[in-house]
Amino acid sequence: MHFSSDINRPPYEALSAQLQVTSGCSHAKCTFCNFYKDHRYEQSPLEEIAADLEEAQRFFFNPKRFFLQAADAFSLDTERLLKIADMIRAAFPTVKTIGGYARVDNLEDKSIDDLRRLAEAGYGDFYFGVESGDDVILERMRKGYDAAYVLSQVSKMDEAGMPYIFSFINGIGGHDYGFDHARKTAKLYNRLHPTMIYGSAL
Repeated sequence: MHFSSDINRPPYEALSAQLQVTSGCSHAKCTFCNFYKDHRYEQSPLEEIAADLEEAQRFFFNPKRFFLQAADAFSLDTERLLKIADMIRAAFPTVKTIGGYARVDNLEDKSIDDLRRLAEAGYGDFYFGVESGDDVILERMRKGYDAAYVLSQVSKMDEAGMPYIFSFINGIGGHDYGFDHARKTAKLYNRLHPTMIYGSAL
């Protein structure tokens, strides 16, 4: 199977089947992340995905979920994601849901109707690497957006009824900045409805 880098997934996706649909990261500027620095962002050809699904049938038995690689598979446009969902289900009829990593700006080109269609196709619980709701931290970490942007874009997920997951990086504010970082992040996250907030620490 084609994997341009090591498989990177949250621990709770251990039982999910893995499929590469993009390489690298569409942003690749976050100061704390080095997972995809050596890999240019590219979309996997559909022919390559089809070949990988055929090969995957030898390794995965009746999976219920696919986790798409790499850094932000949700960067793909709606029609391509729908096509990939059809391909996955044709190869693995047991699949119930499809997820992966996502950036908040992956939502910019997706309408609420697009997100509803994707949810109906089985997409859900994408892992959004928000990390913080504090604009000072978001700018320092070069995330590429601020808290107001997160609220405006992710609110579309709530309206569309597609479940999603947030990340929170404890300690990313550095010494003496933990409480402000935590309070501002909680203020933002409490206005949205993630199914899980996955915490990690620097």
